[in-house]
Amino acid sequence: MNDPSVRMTINFRERCRMHDLNEALDDLRQSIPYAHGTSVRKLSKIATLLLARNHIVMQANAIEELRQTVKELKEKIQSLEAEKPGGPSATA
Repeated sequence: MNDPSVRMTINFRERCRMHDLNEALDDLRQSIPYAHGTSVRKLSKIATLLLARNHIVMQANAIEELRQTVKELKEKIQSLEAEKPGGPSATA
């Protein structure tokens, strides 16, 4: 492994890998609310990942709350339709 061309190839691949990783992290930073702006410093890699994780968890919780709300509203609609004259229960 003393061949300089092998070492240069390895170094080149590593630089490309790190460049790709840094680009992906920059893209992730752009998609996280409050992670960019004129008064915000560039987040570290770990801070970017932690903030992204927290954002995903918050979004998942919001989705679950919305699903529960939709379920409750559907139940309320069914209840109201069953109570009104000419509703589904009137034909039964």
